[in-house]
Amino acid sequence: MKLNTTFKHLDQSDSLVTYTEQRMEEIGQFLLREGYGSVYFSKTKNEFCVEISVNTREKYFKASAYSTDVYGAVDSCVDKLEKQFIKTCKQYKDHKKPELSKEGRLDQALRMRKAA
Repeated sequence: MKLNTTFKHLDQSDSLVTYTEQRMEEIGQFLLREGYGSVYFSKTKNEFCVEISVNTREKYFKASAYSTDVYGAVDSCVDKLEKQFIKTCKQYKDHKKPELSKEGRLDQALRMRKAA
């Protein structure tokens, strides 16, 4: 997944960018198609804000998190995105009734054959 990073009121850190990319690659497996995203890091007083938005062909995902630790905010934001990815992945995979799909009819025929 390609990520574009932006920093506001914060010095650019290569370690923070690589950490975010690694975490996003871990959850990228739940996406059905490749997407691109943007990461926005900002700081207000004592709090860090991380906003991640991912755009794919299926859907647009967005999550934001606030924390006093920037790495904790990245973890929290990635966890939120992971939940969204999993939910969308399940919706696309289970969008039909099982009895209408080929696999469902095959399973139903096998069950009837075993019962007989």
